[in-house]
Amino acid sequence: MSDLIFFDINGTIVKRDERTDLPYIEAANELLYTDNAMKDINNAARSDMDVFREILMNHTIEYTEALWTNFLEIYERKLEEYKSTDIWRINKDAKKFIEKLAKTDHKLALITGELEIGARFKLEKVGVWQHFPLGGFGEDNVSRFGIADVALQKAKKYYNESFDNIYVIGDTTLDIATARHIDAKIISIATGANTKKELEYYKPDYLITRFRKIKKLFL
Repeated sequence: MSDLIFFDINGTIVKRDERTDLPYIEAANELLYTDNAMKDINNAARSDMDVFREILMNHTIEYTEALWTNFLEIYERKLEEYKSTDIWRINKDAKKFIEKLAKTDHKLALITGELEIGARFKLEKVGVWQHFPLGGFGEDNVSRFGIADVALQKAKKYYNESFDNIYVIGDTTLDIATARHIDAKIISIATGANTKKELEYYKPDYLITRFRKIKKLFL
């Protein structure tokens, strides 16, 4: 048997800053003919669908499947436009850690609010997409807990084995709550949306600032 290790993306694998979600932001702006579609919206650890619905609500627009489809078309075009830039960069020593994990018997997967297409673009850019055969994504459920439930179901079906332990690695307090929702251990990395002090308040199983701090746990 082996461990099942779920990774978040933004702030965990990919360095999070004001440019990380530019394709999503610009797609929303273009769809609504505005330059402030994301004003006062915190998208950390949330599903892209949930954020989209809040954007529409803030602009008193009713959600429709046609609007969502239109947004996805614009979003994919924006992802293509940005894929040759440096807006997506590896966070700390994440790539080295993931590459080493991929050579072990441990099983890797994702739990992210990102739509799968956004996850693919970002992780291909930083060179680790190939190490994640499955995940729970933003189109799987509106809530983070729902995404985690789907991810766990997918992992059990795909790997078809029992796991010694299940871990979630993420940078937010919602990642901590998500791990506990699926009875997983939580490894909080203080490199993203929440500070080390904020994460520490919720007593994660492990609290790190670099992945090498937990290499003895898995390698």
